[in-house]
Amino acid sequence: MATIPSTEGAAERRETESGALARGLNVLSRLHEAARPLSLQEIADSVGLAASTCHRLLQSLDQAGYVYREGSLYCPTPRAACPLPLEHPLNRLRRDTAPLMRELQERHGPSVLLIAFMGNHRATVDSVAGNYSVAPYFDTNVSAPLHASVSGKILLSDRTPEQRDLLLGPAPFPARTEFTIRDRAALYAELDQVRQRGWATNENENVIGICAVGTRLTAPSGRAVGAMVLTGPSRFFKKGNQAMRDDLLKSAELLNSTSHAVRAMSQFLGI
Repeated sequence: MATIPSTEGAAERRETESGALARGLNVLSRLHEAARPLSLQEIADSVGLAASTCHRLLQSLDQAGYVYREGSLYCPTPRAACPLPLEHPLNRLRRDTAPLMRELQERHGPSVLLIAFMGNHRATVDSVAGNYSVAPYFDTNVSAPLHASVSGKILLSDRTPEQRDLLLGPAPFPARTEFTIRDRAALYAELDQVRQRGWATNENENVIGICAVGTRLTAPSGRAVGAMVLTGPSRFFKKGNQAMRDDLLKSAELLNSTSHAVRAMSQFLGI
């Protein structure tokens, strides 16, 4: 007589497999963050696992082609370090935008960021460091608050009021500085203007002493696929940002009308 598989047993196996996957991804993330080869013990300590458990995970990642061992040290493979093919829409967008970003930085001084919207997430695709003494820090994952950053305002401007409510939560919104817009009506009115004009500003709203101006990159459907942003110390913005804004709009218009990468991004994002 056939044995009927236990539902509880199947659920336990799925939970075990998902847990192993999460731990394996955490190990791989630590290797990326370290930006150097790590020993088994260093990896185990950084992820809070026993060395034996970490060793089994590394063996699985090795067999799958995501890590390799060099003596007693572990390193990510090219497959793990550079997972996107050269012709991936994100890489194509980076290449098409790079000359424009360098020109914007040289002309105006602040740093320039290329940010892609992936659903409600924001990713820094490329950056050009500005002309100032403090080295800017830009992470791949953009974590600046949606309501207090240029890229966040452009993303929010592409959403309905109901969608904005879900993303932002109830007002008053958290204050990053004394200049942060906390009132719902005031913020949503600004977002509607951002949608109409195609650009947004951040005037000391996230960090005192740091300002920004940016413009949207638009898919053929009219949806935003990302943003180009000039950001840096407030001194670059003391004379206003009219010239920066005009140059950003011209660059975005050039990309929107001529870059196949923007069209490829819209297909990649399904918009």
